[in-house]
Amino acid sequence: MSILMQTWYIYVRNFKTWMVQPVLVIPSIIFPAFFYILFSAPLSGVTNLPGFPTDDYEAYMTATILVMSVVFSGADSAMAILADILSGYFDKLLLAPINRFAMLLSSLLMAGTWALFQVLVIIVIALIFGVDFQGGVAGIFFIILLATLLGMAWSCVGLMIAIKSKSAQITQTSWLLFMPVAFLTTAYIPKDLLSGWFKWAVTINPVDYILDGIRAVIITGWEWGPIMLGIWVLVGMMGILVTAATWLYRRETA
Repeated sequence: MSILMQTWYIYVRNFKTWMVQPVLVIPSIIFPAFFYILFSAPLSGVTNLPGFPTDDYEAYMTATILVMSVVFSGADSAMAILADILSGYFDKLLLAPINRFAMLLSSLLMAGTWALFQVLVIIVIALIFGVDFQGGVAGIFFIILLATLLGMAWSCVGLMIAIKSKSAQITQTSWLLFMPVAFLTTAYIPKDLLSGWFKWAVTINPVDYILDGIRAVIITGWEWGPIMLGIWVLVGMMGILVTAATWLYRRETA
């Protein structure tokens, strides 16, 4: 059996396991709605600041919620593979005549599916809140693709933590590692309006460039400068994180 078929069968099994737990869907709906309600109205006045890129704060926040959701989903991917490790299912796969990379690839595809679902939910909620996507329908599909790939890339961090630690306690607290990446960005205020150490931290945070690319499609349309920079940063991030996850995975399962 080819590696693609093996990946597909393991992925289908993981997908079915996820589908029988509908409670996992609830946070994906509550989280973005909560952020829109909690931040959009109280902070909408910042759009009056000189240099703010849009007068629609809900549109500005949409990119923030998309990126935060898929970044934090890396912890969910960690818990999924840890459950297989602790139940013994992971060891059974290692003993079976299955290409080990297929096991890792199926986990990444499952992480992408989870991220895709979150992205679709957020976009629907954004449309309900009246957000006008300046990139049009093509822009929405582009945002879905970019955010889903970001979710897959960042899930590698969670997978590495779970595979290396094999500890529920460590894996459960891994979401703390995602907080600086998610919040040290232009999540609420553009970079030009920031100052001090925070502005420096935002500048060196690669996720912020992806956030800028997604936000550009939403609030200005096809502004290729930030979009292309976000694409290149995402490609580099995926290359580094997938390579690191593959190396650690092979080392721990050798």
